[in-house]
Amino acid sequence: MAIIRTSAVPLTSISTFRMGGTVAEMALVESEQDLQELFASMPADRKWIVIGGGSNVVFPDGDSDILVIRFAPADIRFEKIDEDTTHLIAPAGAVWDSVVAFAVEHGLSGIEALSAIPGSVGATPIQNVGAYGVETSDVFHSLRAFDVTTNEFVSFSKDDCRFGYRDSIFKHEGKKRFVITEVSYALSTDEPNVPQYPGVADYLASQSITRASLSDIRNAIIHIRSTKLPDPREIASVGSFFKNAIVPRIDAEKLKAEYPTLAVFPINESLSKVGAGSLIDTAGLKGKRFGTISVYKNNALVLVNEGGATREELKNVVEMIIGEVQKKFGITLEPEPELLEF
Repeated sequence: MAIIRTSAVPLTSISTFRMGGTVAEMALVESEQDLQELFASMPADRKWIVIGGGSNVVFPDGDSDILVIRFAPADIRFEKIDEDTTHLIAPAGAVWDSVVAFAVEHGLSGIEALSAIPGSVGATPIQNVGAYGVETSDVFHSLRAFDVTTNEFVSFSKDDCRFGYRDSIFKHEGKKRFVITEVSYALSTDEPNVPQYPGVADYLASQSITRASLSDIRNAIIHIRSTKLPDPREIASVGSFFKNAIVPRIDAEKLKAEYPTLAVFPINESLSKVGAGSLIDTAGLKGKRFGTISVYKNNALVLVNEGGATREELKNVVEMIIGEVQKKFGITLEPEPELLEF
């Protein structure tokens, strides 16, 4: 095992939004022992940050003396708990979609609806990553993390993580204290649940599939995402840029009556989710370009760096979109990616 260090790293090379300045050093760690040794040798005032796939962060401009820590990929494994449940255990540096593929290949259901989401395993509990009616918290069993204040490894249960909508303890008091090294997901050998979304139903019908397998569901999700979201290897983006809005159900029903094309999904008797992309689209901003930033032509939820965008330019566009949506619908959108400041 070893720590691989690189100096003067351009942040554009480790961010799918391809924005940012240069950091003094990046350390690639291959094991928990490496991580522990790295922090043990680090000056107390050394600024650091852990980055996974760089698909849900936006970096600041300019040069910084911060240390970027990344995990090298490692093997995925699983542990059979009983006839119905298997724990899939994945290291923080594993590519998330490879974990989903691994689960599907081994007949384990629970995360197939999270196919084709970019990024690494370590980010899934931080963000409580979700899509198509499934969130990380639905299948989460536990995680292992390094506590930088005690230089020891600790375990977190589902309750410990305090999951919320795209939220967890690791975005609050756990931030800059815990470095996630491994995540365990409780998956099932039962027949999978087909996500109740029109796009999924349309895809399955087009393939004449009446009883969907894990692979069928995964293929449906991959197909849908490929038509709605740009490939970050080709188009600079961080996927969904805004969180869907959670509003009182009565307010959502009023908006739906006034704007019938709005994507509104009841959550319970009192709350509904309103699609952020649908709000931006209905506000007339889909496909619009504002200098170096554009609203993606195929999905208003996505912002694209058309090349050379600065943080100030992005800030202005984000504030404009939030303002337009607030003015038209009375809903204040929140960015989904982490807008980092060093």
